[in-house]
Amino acid sequence: MVGVQRLDVAALYAEAEETTGLTDWGADLTFREGLDRLVNAIEAMPEANLLRAPFAAEATSLLATRLRLQDDANRHSEVLEGQIVRPMIVTGAPRSGTTWLYELLALDPATRAPRDWETANPWPAPETDSFDTDPRIAERQAVFDAMVKAVPELATIHPWDTRMPQECNCFTNLHFVSSNFWSSYSVPDYVNWITFGRPEGTFQTHRRVLQQLQWKGPRGRWLLKAPPHLLMLDELIEAYPDAMIVQTHRELASFVPSLASLIWALRCASYGADSSLSDGPTIGREVLLHFEEALERATKSRQRPEVDSRIFDVAFRETRTDPIGTVRRIYENFGLEFTPEYEETLKRHIAAERPTGADKHKYDAADFGIAKLNIPDRAPSYRARFGDFLTS
Repeated sequence: MVGVQRLDVAALYAEAEETTGLTDWGADLTFREGLDRLVNAIEAMPEANLLRAPFAAEATSLLATRLRLQDDANRHSEVLEGQIVRPMIVTGAPRSGTTWLYELLALDPATRAPRDWETANPWPAPETDSFDTDPRIAERQAVFDAMVKAVPELATIHPWDTRMPQECNCFTNLHFVSSNFWSSYSVPDYVNWITFGRPEGTFQTHRRVLQQLQWKGPRGRWLLKAPPHLLMLDELIEAYPDAMIVQTHRELASFVPSLASLIWALRCASYGADSSLSDGPTIGREVLLHFEEALERATKSRQRPEVDSRIFDVAFRETRTDPIGTVRRIYENFGLEFTPEYEETLKRHIAAERPTGADKHKYDAADFGIAKLNIPDRAPSYRARFGDFLTS
């Protein structure tokens, strides 16, 4: 992929087909809009020469995975017969306790949370017998280790362990509808589309990946997480009408610079701190625009009883000051059994030392132009309904 002169969608499809020896893309072709928009967004950027090769490599890999998933479904009809029953899905603003809460909920042995390594490459289907020894674990961990070595502060912002639960953004990467592309490539035209548009078919791909992972892998009640699901609550409930959704809440002035700091560190790892793609104030503004719309749209969606009734709200402060009580209340709300064994596991995990956390991540909000964004006046509908959850 070195020396890509210009991204060409047809060439990406052709290379994936040549790599896999497969040509059946399946009946659902809605993923193609996202890929088209990504290619056009990158070509519109001044930094296109820097982005073409890494994106072409990633896009070809994702397309090859789509072909292989379709081939598995063609040859093994039982894959698509797999049911997704009462999944618990954590959403909410990034840096609002979603990862910590997700980590705690995943400790329940009754759950099945997708691990990072299998979401990054769901083909071939993970198998129960080799779930803890699959070679993809070490391969993926090496990528994380190199990234943290390049930008050490990443180790204080987020846990980079490929055995840990991963969020649904990796699933929706395969549909080319994911904020991960924003983190990696900036692509403002594309971000505008996923922020204000209504991409089709995202949860068809989402369901297909879950079916792939549970086909030969461990079983359990699915536990999932993704902040961008705020933009698609209506579609999420349509896809999983029995879903148990937990929405976390945190003041925008706190989570915006925190997320901006994470994206800045990821961009530095790829392009260096001096790159125009790593401009702090630009990243801060983009974070606010994207997640203000997400919070406002989610608030509007929750005016519908069939959506609102599926959601339990949690304040960021609760995940920090009373994590076990928070988990217990979630279980009580959804009628799940909170066993003494699970509670003991939570106590041990919470007491353990960890490299990441609210007291480890250091950043200066001024580096991301936060003072100029008038954050107290943003997301008025969200603040009107959930303001009590935002106080420290």
